[in-house]
Amino acid sequence: MIYKETKIGLIGFGSVGKQLYNMLLENNYPEESIYIFADDIALDINERCNKFNDFKLDVYKDLHYIPTLGYLSKNLKYEILSYLKEQEYNIFTFIHPSAFVSKSAKIGKGVIIYPLCNVDQGVVIEDGTIILNSSIIAHDTYVGKCTYISPGVSVSGFVSIGELSFLGTASTLANNITVGRKSTIAIGTCLTKSIGEGSYVIGNPFQFKQNIELS
Repeated sequence: MIYKETKIGLIGFGSVGKQLYNMLLENNYPEESIYIFADDIALDINERCNKFNDFKLDVYKDLHYIPTLGYLSKNLKYEILSYLKEQEYNIFTFIHPSAFVSKSAKIGKGVIIYPLCNVDQGVVIEDGTIILNSSIIAHDTYVGKCTYISPGVSVSGFVSIGELSFLGTASTLANNITVGRKSTIAIGTCLTKSIGEGSYVIGNPFQFKQNIELS
């Protein structure tokens, strides 16, 4: 839920930051209550634009922060979230009004859930995860911290996804499998078996690769 009186600090202003900024405005959130922390800001909103690390300044301690870093900066996002929690900062979570999230699902801090997503009963989404448009997370699935779930992903029931993983657009995960932390599942992949930490997989049927470069 978005509270209009809450001042929000977006840490980072790449694609994810700009998307969240626009989603807030589209949902009638007051522009003057949004602060941006980035070193390459393209908007001219004066005192509400700040250098990336200025979020650590005491003058901004009352903001509700959300790291809006994308899949190429998952490790940095992880570090920032840890810092925010250690320093007892307020952390903002955004769930788009068009998304369905079961009342029994547990959503962590700093999570962003985009339009038309479906998060089923018993699901656990840990801190800092991004779930992009029209993705489905079926019942009793666990998603670790700072995982990036691209548009149109389908995750079946009783799946466990390790932290800092990447799921490419339109990838599909079968029931009752485990994805090791820091794994990469490429676009359109159909994953039918468990994979270990740091795995790279692509295709249908899926194949292991030594590396998959994300650009």
